[in-house]
Amino acid sequence: MKKDTFIPLSLSAIIPTFNEEQEVTAAIESLKQNGDFLEIVVADGGSPDATCPLAESAGARVVHCKKKGRGMQIAEAWESCTGDVLVVLHADVRFPGQGAKAIQGCLKNSKTPGGAFSMGFTPSTARTRLISFLNHLRCRTSAISFGDQCQFVRRSVLESAGGFPAMKLMEDVELSLIMKGKGKPALLPLAVTVSPRRWETTPFSQGVTRVLFLFFTYLFRRKLGHAPGDGSWYHQRYY
Repeated sequence: MKKDTFIPLSLSAIIPTFNEEQEVTAAIESLKQNGDFLEIVVADGGSPDATCPLAESAGARVVHCKKKGRGMQIAEAWESCTGDVLVVLHADVRFPGQGAKAIQGCLKNSKTPGGAFSMGFTPSTARTRLISFLNHLRCRTSAISFGDQCQFVRRSVLESAGGFPAMKLMEDVELSLIMKGKGKPALLPLAVTVSPRRWETTPFSQGVTRVLFLFFTYLFRRKLGHAPGDGSWYHQRYY
């Protein structure tokens, strides 16, 4: 009997940005080194700096989004994409070599709705290693990933959910819940490299407490049947 031949899925990468002139070029280049993306799109929320021209110079298509907010920008840019799979990369995250092949290999299983990568920080410190450990523990126990882990999801899964969750914040958690509703999201052992910059602006304990509070509050409200909303409440308390 002839074995079924897996046809590689086309990948569309979206980078949501706002004032990311220091990071956007390197983020795009990390995707381009794979050579396996149908398109690389920067979803910009109105940056007054050089983010957009730098992104275009690096070879990305820029979508000037009508609304500012990470999930809202991703949702708007995704409407113009044609790939079978959405890959979301934050500007301060670097996509790993062989990352596209890892996604393709993972999605050979038709029951896998999508997933995320493992993650590590550069530079690495005791604090950032603890954060990485807690991230992996959360993913293993709850199958919920965060946006800085470079989430990816099948187009068919998003279409069944009415599109990408257009939220200012918590869109990554909602996306994980959407994927869980369709199957078991994958956690790839290959790691993306994350900048520790957002952990450097607030005391470590305060940052961890804030993330955990928002995370569990969101899950609790969704468990009670509350609609996702636009994430404004969480955005205000995070930033």
